[in-house]
Amino acid sequence: MIKKKAMAFWGAVCPGCNIGRKYPNSFIGKRVVEHWEKGCPVHEAHKEIFGGKEKITKDK
Repeated sequence: MIKKKAMAFWGAVCPGCNIGRKYPNSFIGKRVVEHWEKGCPVHEAHKEIFGGKEKITKDK
């Protein structure tokens, strides 16, 4: 459980993850979201620990 919390914390401070959540349609955001869809243990831990507290915004 401590390992999962540490991974979830890294997902909260990771620059790539933050770009992926805030700007999913940007060049970097698309690569990050693609990585998450392939299976990222850090992202999975972040979703499990923090749930839906952070919403993904869509670029216009």
